[in-house]
Amino acid sequence: MIVHPPMANPPTQVDVLVLGEHPSAYLSAALLRQSGELKVFHCTLPAERSIERLVVVNPMFYSLHQSLAPLRRKIKSTPIHGLQFLGELASEQNEYSNKSAVALICSYRQIRDALADLAKRNGVQMARPRSLDIGLPDEQGVLVKAGSQLIHANILVVACELPRELRRPLGIADAWDRNLMQRYSFITLQPDSADRVSRPLMPMSLDLKGTSAWAWMLPGREQMQLAVQQPLLGADQVKPCELLRHWAMVLGRHGLLQQSQNLSFEKIQSIDFPAAAALEVDGVANRTLLIGPAGGFYSAGGEDIYPNCWSAIHAADVIRKALKQPHLQDALQPYRTRWRTTLGEYLRGPQQNLRFLLPLAYRNPKMSSRLAESILQGKSLVR
Repeated sequence: MIVHPPMANPPTQVDVLVLGEHPSAYLSAALLRQSGELKVFHCTLPAERSIERLVVVNPMFYSLHQSLAPLRRKIKSTPIHGLQFLGELASEQNEYSNKSAVALICSYRQIRDALADLAKRNGVQMARPRSLDIGLPDEQGVLVKAGSQLIHANILVVACELPRELRRPLGIADAWDRNLMQRYSFITLQPDSADRVSRPLMPMSLDLKGTSAWAWMLPGREQMQLAVQQPLLGADQVKPCELLRHWAMVLGRHGLLQQSQNLSFEKIQSIDFPAAAALEVDGVANRTLLIGPAGGFYSAGGEDIYPNCWSAIHAADVIRKALKQPHLQDALQPYRTRWRTTLGEYLRGPQQNLRFLLPLAYRNPKMSSRLAESILQGKSLVR
């Protein structure tokens, strides 16, 4: 329960308060503040956990907005020129390759820090409070207590998973449907010189161990990452550790991982996320827009940076216009359709039965090409 302060110490008045440490949070704050007309405040959550890892980034990320173009020189990346689809047997494989990079392997922390710096340079006020409380929104806005500081915001932008007690005042559902949740588990390792190639393809499985789990080997600049993605509901039956061990064996079987027999699986890390959940939920709450992880803007293949940051750009555009309208809540509604017309298909990923298509992917270059373009670019398999 937020207690209103004495009149001698009124809350800090802001146009927009952005919550979350995800790169999409910093991007939305930076864009909202960019014109200099809006007062924007940014807060992280006390219990928020940011896990460093390698991430697959669509090269078009830097073209999403003019503010992102200069970051291409700041964020180190490894260009990926295609996908290499691998089956359980050494004879089951096919590849899609391109002269230009179709994906970039980047450090999650580098992207987050670069966007946080962009927000700071644009004049966004920032805080890392030890506690956070949110009051009930009303016609005047939302009162938030961040540590000892009171903030009164016209609009909230939420890019992180809020605790249940903070969701309820905003009218956000208590939790994601567990059928939407995926578990992404990974380990990092130092590559041998034999594992390095000049124009790398990214090895991938779309049905690891016959479980429908996806798996990748991400070749970074200084380290590699073995990763698997599986439905959260199935993680109890087939443990992530078991899947990662099996993936290492498959890579060794295909001659792509020289040290597959000597890996340690003691330092596995896991992240649970709602894949393509934005297609199932409402991203507009009480004076609040849900972007990034809070809005479920992950692709079906678990892609993080590109789709989540795309949602931040849409939100910033809608908010700028909404703040000029007499009925703010109504003016936020275009966010529902704005991203669906551009981002919806991208989030869906392959819609067909992949187990049926995989035999074709291993022997049919056209099918492997279509699968790769569907995964990396959101294109439909049916053309």
